Amino acid sequence: MATLGTKLVQMDAVPAVIHYADGGQDGPLEIQHVQVDGDTVNAVIHVQAGGTQSLARITGGLDDDELELQIPTEPAEFDSVEEFLAADDIFETAKTIVDVQTDL
Repeated sequence: MATLGTKLVQMDAVPAVIHYADGGQDGPLEIQHVQVDGDTVNAVIHVQAGGTQSLARITGGLDDDELELQIPTEPAEFDSVEEFLAADDIFETAKTIVDVQTDL
């Protein structure tokens, strides 16, 4: 069976339901962009909190069975998705993801 990291690689630009370790879930959320860098997978998603929509990232290892939902801790401007995904210093982990499901 594929790990959650490798499963995420196959989900670029699709609506997905994200399941968390605490038993909660969000979705459907559209996974906007998936990028693999070595053995790390990152994805951009839109999240909504308190009526405000913002970008967040999902990150972890290709061999991981749990990934992290990370949210920005400060406003920032980026010229590309790649810059957003690489901005490690502005993110904090909000939730642990244990599954990502689509209807595809």
